[in-house]
Amino acid sequence: MKLEVYGAAHEVGRSAFILDTGKDRILLDYGVKIEPDRVEYPLEFHGMIDAMILSHAHLDHSGYVPHLFTQLTTTLYMTPPTLELSELLWEDAMKVAKLRGEDPPYGREHIKEAKRRTVTFHYYQPFVVGDISVEFSDAGHIPGSALTRLDTGDVTILYTGDFKIEPMRLHSGADLSHADGDILIIESTYANRDHPPREETERRFVEKIKEILDNGGHVVIPVFALGRAQEIIDLLTSYHLNYPIYFDGMARQATRIILRFPDYISNYHRLKKASKKVIWIRSSGQRDHALDEPSIIVATAGMLQGGPVLHYLLKLKDDPSSAVLFTGYQTKESPGRKLLEEGKLEIDNYVFDTKIMREYFDFSAHAGREDLFKMIEKVQPDVVIAIHGDPENVELLAREVEERYGIRGIAPNMGDVIEL
Repeated sequence: MKLEVYGAAHEVGRSAFILDTGKDRILLDYGVKIEPDRVEYPLEFHGMIDAMILSHAHLDHSGYVPHLFTQLTTTLYMTPPTLELSELLWEDAMKVAKLRGEDPPYGREHIKEAKRRTVTFHYYQPFVVGDISVEFSDAGHIPGSALTRLDTGDVTILYTGDFKIEPMRLHSGADLSHADGDILIIESTYANRDHPPREETERRFVEKIKEILDNGGHVVIPVFALGRAQEIIDLLTSYHLNYPIYFDGMARQATRIILRFPDYISNYHRLKKASKKVIWIRSSGQRDHALDEPSIIVATAGMLQGGPVLHYLLKLKDDPSSAVLFTGYQTKESPGRKLLEEGKLEIDNYVFDTKIMREYFDFSAHAGREDLFKMIEKVQPDVVIAIHGDPENVELLAREVEERYGIRGIAPNMGDVIEL
């Protein structure tokens, strides 16, 4: 048995791995890495694959899936929400590529084929791929995200994808009741630190918003369309802020999809209520009127790599009484990181100096350091493969696994073939 590494090795993004059991070749995720000036794809692999398993819909895990069908025919396995949310992101990524004058790596016919070739399974509904028994369980990351347990009969593998054990507003946290395995392939995004307590972050976040609005300013909250957007509108409406909350961008379509799957979120009725309380932006005129009075703008994209959030920031960039509050991780090269750390707003290769206030609040949906070790201690594997993290984090986790537990820890490089 071996694991072939085609992405997410010493980096966050473009997850892509092939588990080769000797009888079956299974692709685990097939994502992209979006940089400000380019999109990076997984390394090319050769040969057939017997099946593909998608852990969740975020583009760094799903974004290259339709490209499979430009050259291969295979069966995809995922949860029902992951299919619908992935389709939304695939269509949007293709549209964005065309707007940039780029050739998308797949067409609409490949999206249709990916959808046609997908078989969905709910959590705890076992299925068989070749000679391997597979089961999904709740990863607690976004709606539909799954921990994937693969049992060959001789060896059990647990692939975490992205996960979080600590409860969030829409999730009760990853379910570790079925988490076991001889080999653990685990994300390492935050191997070097824990996240602050969620309730404390919420309190500081709302206090900051109230302060800005009471002083006549506006609050712009860039959000990721899947998961974070829904959590933020749930939070804001729960605190009964007496200011209008506007909701803009692809997060609206994602919210409609998520509300079709009540079993995949922990507070369905509260999210549905929140979705009715916020004001959905449906026209450019509405965008302009949203700034007529102190207001909260919740809009995509989370790292300022496009989307309607840029419209609001361009109008408010010289307003020192307004603020942009980031709720998600900003990669090193992202426009969001540039604005947060340098006060420079980058739009279409133009860079503007800003006076708008800016601050980051840690609402991460990834496992923190403590969660990572909780997972390892629950699974009790013989081998831990640390992936999906910056170089220092994957190496830290692999090293500490060996020091703490005396088990084999691996931090693979791109293109590695790990003999298991």
